[in-house]
Amino acid sequence: MTEFRYIPPDQLRQWWSSVRPGLEQIKAVSSESWIVEDVYTDCWNQKSGLWVGLEDNHFKAFFVLQPLGEELHVWCAWTLENDYQLVQKGLQFIKNMAREGDAKYLTFTSHRPGWERRAKAYGFRPQKWISEV
Repeated sequence: MTEFRYIPPDQLRQWWSSVRPGLEQIKAVSSESWIVEDVYTDCWNQKSGLWVGLEDNHFKAFFVLQPLGEELHVWCAWTLENDYQLVQKGLQFIKNMAREGDAKYLTFTSHRPGWERRAKAYGFRPQKWISEV
C-alpha cells in the first residue's frame, strides 16, 4: 500500500538522510540554481513542505511543494528506481491536495529536455518561455 506522509519541520532531521541523496541526484543532472540546504531551510521555515512516499512503510519517494498564491508548485520530486507508477500516484495525491487548497494551478519547472514529453503525458502544458539576457 502506498502512503504519502507530510513531514513537519520538527521531523525533518530524522528523514533528511533518506531525502538528501535524491536531492543531490536531482542537482547532479540539472542546472537548478538552488542548493540542497535551500530545500531544508524552506521546509524548516514552512515556506515549502516535504512529503515522503512510503510503500509498506519503506521510503520510496519524496516531493517538496511550495504554495505560491494561486499555484501549488512542485519544487522537487524523486522516486527510488524511477518508479513511474509511484509518480502517477504521487501526482494524483498532489492534484487532490491542490484542489482542496483551492489552488488554480499545479506547476513545476525543469531544464531537462526529457520532461517536455513526459509533462504533457501527465497533463501539464507549457505556459511561458524564458530567455536570459
